[in-house]
Amino acid sequence: MLKLAGAAAAGSTGVAAAGGTAGGTAEAAEVRAAAHPVRPSGGVRRVVLFHIDSLHHEASRHLGLENVQRLAERGTQVKESLVISPWHPTVSGYLPLSTTSFPNPTTFAGSLFLRPSHEQRYLQHGFGGFTAHIANSEAYRSLNPGFDFTRLNGDDSDEDNVRLGLRLLREHDDLTFMRLLLQDANTASQEVANAPAGEPWARDIYAKGSPYPAVVRRADALLGTFLDGLERLGMTHDTLLVLLSDGQSRFGWHPVQAEDSWRTPLILAGPGAAKGRTIPYAENIDIAPTVAALAQVPAPSDDGGSGRVLDEIRTDDRSGAAPRGRGAPRRVERINRQIAEYLRLEGWLRAHARDYPYLDVRLMRASNGSLSDAQFWGLDRIDEWPQAESIDRMIEDNDSVLDTLRQALHDSGAPALS
Repeated sequence: MLKLAGAAAAGSTGVAAAGGTAGGTAEAAEVRAAAHPVRPSGGVRRVVLFHIDSLHHEASRHLGLENVQRLAERGTQVKESLVISPWHPTVSGYLPLSTTSFPNPTTFAGSLFLRPSHEQRYLQHGFGGFTAHIANSEAYRSLNPGFDFTRLNGDDSDEDNVRLGLRLLREHDDLTFMRLLLQDANTASQEVANAPAGEPWARDIYAKGSPYPAVVRRADALLGTFLDGLERLGMTHDTLLVLLSDGQSRFGWHPVQAEDSWRTPLILAGPGAAKGRTIPYAENIDIAPTVAALAQVPAPSDDGGSGRVLDEIRTDDRSGAAPRGRGAPRRVERINRQIAEYLRLEGWLRAHARDYPYLDVRLMRASNGSLSDAQFWGLDRIDEWPQAESIDRMIEDNDSVLDTLRQALHDSGAPALS
């Protein structure tokens, strides 16, 4: 049963008719005004980002998710969709930027470069009309700015969220943008990740007895409920529906060095998106500019950290003669691989620095801007990433630091990284 009375904690101003809250700080109002929001057009009347948290990229194949496949047949799916490393510390400079894992704010910003959440321009800021954010976890509260209605209540179930989403569509003819998130699979995923070693399904979401498959199949059924609801409301033809997630490993949850944590399902279906098409590659920062282009609303970012418009998904395919998506720069993938290598290499050097002090010297030098030309843009510096000014600069600097540390390990005489 949906309990609307619990919504007050999600925001600052009550919206009695909807039972939720408005994202109404003065800073958010300034950001929204600066974005020049417009109503979607070009055949798109509304956009729904249907987010199934912790949906593994192979879940549809492993678990036979009929409604995920049903949506894929109606739109374009991405064979290999990558998100930036799914890290979210709350004891560092990242906390003023976001309260949720790094893929979430960067997806809505359309950029790897973030500002404090109350100043950040997100995809929703470009949409005129009524906008709504529904998720059964307050972890996503940093994404609230720019939404007219927010309900982030951990007591709600996935079923409650879908019910509320369809209700808002019925009651608000001017609803133009909605983020609808199902959280329950994340709980099952963390249960697998943290299970005692003797549990047969510990560290394997698909193992016999794991709680994960049943919850994900229920989420797929709720996707079907939502699709059926759109059809009953006569909204299928003018709704751009995006199915996405934010990182999930087969081990459970999303350890950043597990490559499948970076892989997510991604499907775009509706006006402007080709039916039954598969493209090779996309990154999470490409979602916002692509949605904005299809809906003909302002994109949230245009900086050195921004993604690209996925022209290869369009019905009018503006990607030219090149194979669709094969020329993508794969910048997020490169940074993820650099981060994973740096974590292993730095840990190895620190573990051996007591016996080989030269390693400590080189680590210190690599972290000192007055002694070395490049420092590593790692997970502990997410709040500083905009200082790089471009993703290409981040990649170049990271390669330089990795080369320096590899050489230091070689020159020190310490054991080689295994």
